[in-house]
Amino acid sequence: MMNQLSFKPLSIVALTAFSLNIAPAFAATPTGIQDAIPVAKSLNGIKKDDGWYNLSSASKTKTVDGTPVTIAGIPGGGFPGMAPLPNVISQVSSDNDSSATFRKVSNGATGGAFPSSDSLYAGSFSGAFNVNGGKLGVFETAPVDNLANVVFQVEIGGANGYDFYQPSVGNTTTIGDASTHAAGALAVTNYFPTLNLTFSNNTTTQLTANWAELSTKGENGTTSAGGTEEPIYINLYAFQWDLSGYSNISSFNVTFDVVAHSQTYAARLTQSDTFNQVVAVPVPEPESYAMVLAGLGLVGFVARRRRHV
Repeated sequence: MMNQLSFKPLSIVALTAFSLNIAPAFAATPTGIQDAIPVAKSLNGIKKDDGWYNLSSASKTKTVDGTPVTIAGIPGGGFPGMAPLPNVISQVSSDNDSSATFRKVSNGATGGAFPSSDSLYAGSFSGAFNVNGGKLGVFETAPVDNLANVVFQVEIGGANGYDFYQPSVGNTTTIGDASTHAAGALAVTNYFPTLNLTFSNNTTTQLTANWAELSTKGENGTTSAGGTEEPIYINLYAFQWDLSGYSNISSFNVTFDVVAHSQTYAARLTQSDTFNQVVAVPVPEPESYAMVLAGLGLVGFVARRRRHV
């Protein structure tokens, strides 16, 4: 099995020589979308790598692991996003088995995800903060044999300071520093992406990531909605699960809830049959959240500064 992403001819159109010549100029002035794009993770053993780098309705050129590629847009209904979204086969992949797909699992409270001009936009008629925008996920029906390691990356542009939906946080709540807000800190796992395993005997289990980090932020303009001019960021998150204690995994998926008006730009799923840690920040036990979140550097992930309503 190949360990490098390859470009599928049916889903990715090869760049012309002219496009390749202008790539350095594009790289010299990247946008926040490109700054926060998912990157290669060096997993050991037999590895499988799948990526979704264009979840918009329009054809886009993205630089994936240093190589510019043009990826066709995906179809889907318009605002507010209640229409079904077709399962999106991996757009760049280390093999050609088409077993990994990106899906809309469910809609949110007043809308759902649909392909907009730049991203998968979570539509909604609500203007409130932290409204459920629906559930998304990546699904793998043919994992590597003896699966032991899963890394999931997702690139999201938030709305009003939120990107993952947080059911424990009210629309008028300001969390601030998790170290001084124990209730908010203890609820952090409510909005982590979840790994769902299915075994060969059809039993299932659900796991929270062992490691989670805000890998990077890409500035993508500014807003004055809070009364002062502030940057808008697109965030790249990474999550990792150690599955070395499990066996006979027949399929799995990673699902996550986004907030209304957020924008999901890209995702990447990397798996292997050998565990090695590549995501830096360990997820603490629930009883330890209030004490250690700030010191772990996970504040950028679980308790970024919120704007007051």
